[in-house]
Amino acid sequence: MAGVVQLAAEIEELRYEVAVSGSYVVFDYTVDIGPLDGMEIRIGLDGSGHPHSPPTGPFVSPPLLPLRPDASPAPRGGVHDGRGRGFPLADQGDWQYWSRPFNEWAQHGRTAKAYLEVHLRRLFAQLPREDLLCAA
Repeated sequence: MAGVVQLAAEIEELRYEVAVSGSYVVFDYTVDIGPLDGMEIRIGLDGSGHPHSPPTGPFVSPPLLPLRPDASPAPRGGVHDGRGRGFPLADQGDWQYWSRPFNEWAQHGRTAKAYLEVHLRRLFAQLPREDLLCAA
């Protein structure tokens, strides 16, 4: 549980209001790049391995991409229904799980700031406008 508390504290330091649900840190996030620039969404991150390992991938609400749980490459592949993946809030609303590992975790200092500013921003920058479920 120490990893979750540390991840939550690091995200709060970045001026986000966080909630903890089990091993997950949940917060509102405004996309600031790519076709969804300016859109407000919710993000859920598993902090159980923090800081030794990054969250496995973000849970995103509302759903932004068509489900495609196959192994095709990002940004289209690896998009799963959030239900049944251990995320407590997934059964209470529309959540997707994006299987997107942050392979450069160690090189970027193993921090929430790196995850949000490097990894999460890169994911939103690469979104294919033509596949988005929402108005882009």
